[in-house]
Amino acid sequence: MNKKDLPQGYIPSVKEAEWFLNYWKELLSYSNHESSLNKLFKKLCAKNDNIEDILIKCSSLNDFYSTNIFDIHTVAQHILSLNIDERLERGDYSLVDEIAHVEVNGKDHFFYSFATKYCSHHQPEKYAIYDNYVEKVLISMNKRKPFTNFKREDLKDYSKYMSVIRAFQQRFGLVQYTIKQLDQYLWQLGKWYFNNYGLIYKYYNREDENPYPVDDVRNKFWYGEMMFVTNVVKSPHQSVGYWKEEGKKCLKDANDDIRKLAARLTPEQFGVVVYISSLFGKGCPYDGQEWILEY
Repeated sequence: MNKKDLPQGYIPSVKEAEWFLNYWKELLSYSNHESSLNKLFKKLCAKNDNIEDILIKCSSLNDFYSTNIFDIHTVAQHILSLNIDERLERGDYSLVDEIAHVEVNGKDHFFYSFATKYCSHHQPEKYAIYDNYVEKVLISMNKRKPFTNFKREDLKDYSKYMSVIRAFQQRFGLVQYTIKQLDQYLWQLGKWYFNNYGLIYKYYNREDENPYPVDDVRNKFWYGEMMFVTNVVKSPHQSVGYWKEEGKKCLKDANDDIRKLAARLTPEQFGVVVYISSLFGKGCPYDGQEWILEY
């Protein structure tokens, strides 16, 4: 599978949306962050009429989403000056652009993704979140199964962006989902296939059943990757980062063949390989592990 695009023939559907929405709920690092932000934006600091509340919200968004806001106080002052509460309530799309444009040290900056997140966490059913992963999904799907006429730059015009989201929703029969649910589905879908580390999983593509014959080594790899998603990615006790570090430790005493395998993989992928080797090693401690070199 090519990390630069969705799988050939991929079509958004209710089944796909449900898989990713359930996946989101099972990832505690995401669902707990989301619950914390909901409490902050909806209960503790619902208004935007004092600098303290806005600062807390900006800092939390910047931390949870890594939005790279390098001058939080200036952004918070900017939001305070806009008097945004009534406009948020009625879903004024022009507000996103006004929040996004911030002058810092005499230079105009465009914090577009941050602005969509700030508005969305106040009014999640009126404002969809813009993200690079979502952009990639929308562009990829529109090339394959056109659902509306837009250019990449149109996605940075928030009114047009919302029109594209609505057109996507209609074209693929996803009208039963809220804007927030569409956010979660599109972001997770994009992250699965377009993440910066490359496609971590070479064999598991969220199938319900193992597609490879029992005597095919890919059967083991598919099962190992599926278990990695189930027992590591969704676990509060382990992480992709943990197995990435285990991969580094493994290489200290590895033979040349293992080093060659690691060299053609990303550190995250090699961490998955080490997990798979460990998984099958526990079940069959006396079997050789040479088969792992075929990964």
